[in-house]
Amino acid sequence: MGTNFLKNVQQDLKLYLFLNVLIMVFRWAFVAVFASQLNTASGADFGAAFWYGMRISLKTTGALVLVPFLFGTLPQLLKSKWPAARLRLLWGSLVTCILTFGFMARIPYYKIYNQSFNLMLLNGLKDDQKAILDTAVKEYQLLPRLAGVVILCLVLLFLLRRLLRTPVWTPTARLVKPLVLTFVVVFPVFAVFSRFGGAFNSDNGVHWESAARTKSNLLNEAILDDVQALYRVKSTYQRTHELAVKPITLAELKEDINILGGNPQAPNLDAAFSRKAAGKNLPSKPRTVVLVLGENYALWPLLDKYQDLNLGSQGRKLAQEGAYTYHFLPNGNGTMTSLNGFMTGLAEVNLYPNYHNERPGEVYGLGMGAVMQKLGYKTVFWYGGLSSWQDLKNFALRDGYAEFHCADELPEQGQSSWGVPDEALFAAVERYMAADKGKTFHFILTTSNHPPFAYDVDAKGFPRAKTEADLPDSIPKDKETMNQLGHIWYADDVMGKFIFKMSQAQPDTFFVVTGDHAERFSFATEVSLTELSGIPCLFY
Repeated sequence: MGTNFLKNVQQDLKLYLFLNVLIMVFRWAFVAVFASQLNTASGADFGAAFWYGMRISLKTTGALVLVPFLFGTLPQLLKSKWPAARLRLLWGSLVTCILTFGFMARIPYYKIYNQSFNLMLLNGLKDDQKAILDTAVKEYQLLPRLAGVVILCLVLLFLLRRLLRTPVWTPTARLVKPLVLTFVVVFPVFAVFSRFGGAFNSDNGVHWESAARTKSNLLNEAILDDVQALYRVKSTYQRTHELAVKPITLAELKEDINILGGNPQAPNLDAAFSRKAAGKNLPSKPRTVVLVLGENYALWPLLDKYQDLNLGSQGRKLAQEGAYTYHFLPNGNGTMTSLNGFMTGLAEVNLYPNYHNERPGEVYGLGMGAVMQKLGYKTVFWYGGLSSWQDLKNFALRDGYAEFHCADELPEQGQSSWGVPDEALFAAVERYMAADKGKTFHFILTTSNHPPFAYDVDAKGFPRAKTEADLPDSIPKDKETMNQLGHIWYADDVMGKFIFKMSQAQPDTFFVVTGDHAERFSFATEVSLTELSGIPCLFY
């Protein structure tokens, strides 16, 4: 019995080493794919990423190999015919396939979010699945990647099978007992060492919260293997959710209101945080207010550094003729996470209030629609996509908007998976404004600057050849990037033309333009945080 136990332990150790090596190979293959972003990384950063990545993956492989040990190796001590080898091979094969799929999925995911798996995964579960699938196929090579997963899995499973079928060492009878005793002593110590990421306590270990230890975002993300990145998703959501649903007493509520600078004696939350601006009002109240929340309307195309590309020429003109700030960040890292801030007035904590079924008549009083209604405006929400996306129609009508209009009402005009072209959306708003005689607030959420980048932007006037000739080293020169640049240009162009046209037709209109998020453009090299994350806020 002891001999078979030691043979099984050796097999578990083989699987442990195989998975460790596999994760490390995937880690450095991931770094190699995005190696052009390492222009600020030093040799010490590479060493740190290798060292901390190896340590944090001890948690991953330890947890994964614990399964065949508990359900294969140990049961065979009691039942000699227990199929430990078969269970180990099946489990190892399943884990290998999952890790391979995770590696292949991480590459496009990082390209989109500049991060390994994050909370946007949970958002995606509630998103438009058909549109996501269409985007994955057309923009992120889903089918070739799946084929790559299958081929790579077959190769890895062949290697794993060969490894687990190689003979193991058979100890002599006199060594069995001391070796088993040694294992009993060493195993708990090694388990603790693995549990804390190469240390014997939490303070000295490596955790996902403290894994970002280099100057390079890419290397910091490479430190986390896919299992640890998914654990980050679970842990972050769990923490925010537990805080959100935690019961709170009236005394605690008043204390929190006071800490946040509100009036704890106010009769309700709206009154507790209501403020009246101390500065002067506009000489006359605008009859119409239009806020454009541009899909992926990032700051970097408006910066002087990129002005020769003319990707943000309309935005730059708005800034020059109006007022602006470039010191601005989005509410969140995705469209819905950012939009929730505008809709509710609340900081983004990844709880998706758009899916909360509030009581009838219960409105987030700090949201933009509710505030504009109090100021005497009719509120109208415009979205270039479908009303079913993220339950947006119900959310808007519940939280301060009298009307909701979207692609459902507009004729097909070369639309993508996510909605009609921005040009068609702005044309619909223009028709509405031309017929409207009252005081109205329009909230416009665009969609065109979103993968798949399939619009014929060249037919709309995108100067592809000139833009490609003027590209700096920080921007890739491949066809996919050029298509994305074309959509950046298109979204800015049609937005600006709409604003300048309507400002001539209705001079008493006040326009505000900002972006829902940035960080969706893959630069060839690492750039500043301002270029990576910043969005503009323009007033005209």
